[in-house]
Amino acid sequence: MNNSSSYEVGKAVKRRRNEQQQEEEEEEYSITTTDRLSLLPGPIIHHILSFLDTKSAVQTSVLSRLWRSTWKHVPVLRLISGSFRQFSSFRRFVDNVLSLRRPFNVRETLFIMSHHHLDEDVSFVAKVARYSLSHDAQHLVVQLLGSTGLEASRRLSNLFGTISHCSLETLRLSVSLIDCEFGSSGFRMLKTLELRCCQLVPDEDGVFDPFPNFPHLENLVLDGCCQGDRYETHLKISGPKLLNLELCVIWFSSVEIDAPRLKLFDLHHLLDSVKFAKLSFPSLDHASIDINDQFEFMEGNEDSVAQCLISLFRGLSNVTILRLEPETIKVLSSIIPEILYQQSSPFSRMESLIVTANSVPYSQLAYFLEGSSAAEPTLDFI
Repeated sequence: MNNSSSYEVGKAVKRRRNEQQQEEEEEEYSITTTDRLSLLPGPIIHHILSFLDTKSAVQTSVLSRLWRSTWKHVPVLRLISGSFRQFSSFRRFVDNVLSLRRPFNVRETLFIMSHHHLDEDVSFVAKVARYSLSHDAQHLVVQLLGSTGLEASRRLSNLFGTISHCSLETLRLSVSLIDCEFGSSGFRMLKTLELRCCQLVPDEDGVFDPFPNFPHLENLVLDGCCQGDRYETHLKISGPKLLNLELCVIWFSSVEIDAPRLKLFDLHHLLDSVKFAKLSFPSLDHASIDINDQFEFMEGNEDSVAQCLISLFRGLSNVTILRLEPETIKVLSSIIPEILYQQSSPFSRMESLIVTANSVPYSQLAYFLEGSSAAEPTLDFI
């Protein structure tokens, strides 16, 4: 063999050694990386995967053999139809997930689906909800996107079936039908309840009051909820442990609230048709009032509006910090300044009035601040 041939063979051998060394280094890096993931405790891996939607969590099964079944132990279900091009694929995926995951408890379920698919199978939504509750879910969110509410509400009237007991602490529903028997025996542990665009069905006397069924309720949100076809209806909210209450666009004739421990009260887009029969908030700290802008266009209804607002403010007499939104200031200024001026201030504990406007008429300032026992209640413009 000549020198030239020997040189070429040497180069080839050296190149091959370099390639083998690089492959070994890459394999070692891969093994090290895999081992690092594998060495993580199972609960930590499951916790990390719980922040992903369930489809993405299932897709981690292709990472390695060790990850093939990891997703089955994740205690959170995030089932979102928007992740699939066709509803049939989403339905098949959810069925497989519910049948294949290990028989461990579900800590939280988020279910999001377009309301258009209700026509295909209403029972599908109920199946997910009941699976979650039967596996001791503590938090359940059901959202039906893009629905006007009423028809979908009727279709979901038996969403939970006959649940005798569950560990649910948080329930958030959009577009569902809720009657006064809701949660009568199965939701005793509920602490947070949010109902958005739901149909609330009163009893035979026109009263909607399922809240005694939730003795531990601390947070309540009613947003855009209607009461069906009845004209005279009464919303009654009672909560011995209720701390935070948010009401937005409530379609009831009258409202009664008894919440001795309530700390925060937010009222958005109040309608003039609502009358406050009774408000009892002896421990109230913060309140925010945002009146629907249609108030100022209801000519000839000034007295009714005035009485509505005066009864509302009397119910807030124990508040320490009150925030008034711009539309509230407009209505107070344009409709009832004279009536307010004739009223004595009910706000005995007022410490701060927060106004989201440039100016406020003197009659309003006197009404909100002069009754306070505080040395110098503050006025903040933001």
